[in-house]
Amino acid sequence: MLRSLLLSFALLFVLTTSQAQQNVFLTITHKMGNSNFAFNQVAQNNLMQNFKIIRLDYYISGIIIIHDGGQEISVPSKYILAHADANIVESLGNFNVTSVEGIKFSIGVDASLNNSDPSLQPVGSPLYYQIPSMHWGWNSGYFFSALEGNAGANLTTNFEMHSLGNANYFQQTQMAAGVNTGGNNIFINLNADYIQAVKNINVASGPVDHGVNATDLTVLQNFRDFVFIPSSAATGLSNNSAEELNVSIYPNPTSEKLFINFNDNNSTADRLVIVDLLGNIVFENGLNIRNEINVADLAKGVYILQFYNRNSNLSNRRITIQ
Repeated sequence: MLRSLLLSFALLFVLTTSQAQQNVFLTITHKMGNSNFAFNQVAQNNLMQNFKIIRLDYYISGIIIIHDGGQEISVPSKYILAHADANIVESLGNFNVTSVEGIKFSIGVDASLNNSDPSLQPVGSPLYYQIPSMHWGWNSGYFFSALEGNAGANLTTNFEMHSLGNANYFQQTQMAAGVNTGGNNIFINLNADYIQAVKNINVASGPVDHGVNATDLTVLQNFRDFVFIPSSAATGLSNNSAEELNVSIYPNPTSEKLFINFNDNNSTADRLVIVDLLGNIVFENGLNIRNEINVADLAKGVYILQFYNRNSNLSNRRITIQ
């Protein structure tokens, strides 16, 4: 009996100590089929209709991390406002997990906040007022997604699908094994193919549906069923750009200065943002062909260099400050 109890306690100890605090990140790479996403890029849906997207914004919330053999951890009060022209590298928090097997989430805003007053949210919050607007009104709540574009023979027919409604807050599950990049960081990597967002929608007819459970509802169902797939590439740690940046970054690791030199004079990258692994911006500046950056004031650790052209995220690279 005593031996059995000791074995039970030993097993419990192993199970409880085998897990460790890990920083878990969600990355989403925006795609149009096999190509990286860009606004005004002409594509074709499954109805063989040409279209292009000129606006695509949507909320992600209700996040649950699946880990260590099917256990689940909720990520409360986490709201991500996704813009299709900026790949997502979002910290979900620090959790006591060993391995991550997948993620559950919904497109939109949960009912507890969907019909609340956005002016009560902190300025800068994804749920605060946005330009262009992501809020339909107190009764109807937030746009879960706002998809606009052009279609038709000459791509001159406008279409708009603004999706909303508590009844349309669908949960989905993506079994995407977390990638441990070293240290205590695990990345859940997804691709989002926005051709699938207009699957079975006659965009050539120019639908304009705002919360009427027509094509706007089909968009949310497509987001639930077809848009997202697991990816093996870590958005936060690799080049995810439609523009393959020919750039030299050295030394890496570094402790005082970082040199960023573009080997291609035609590069369109004009701004650099450095963020820590919690998503906090620690440095931001314009870019030239040759750049020397003082990083001596940054704390030791891993950071992500984000290269931008205006508001479009071109590429992300990892550096270590030691």
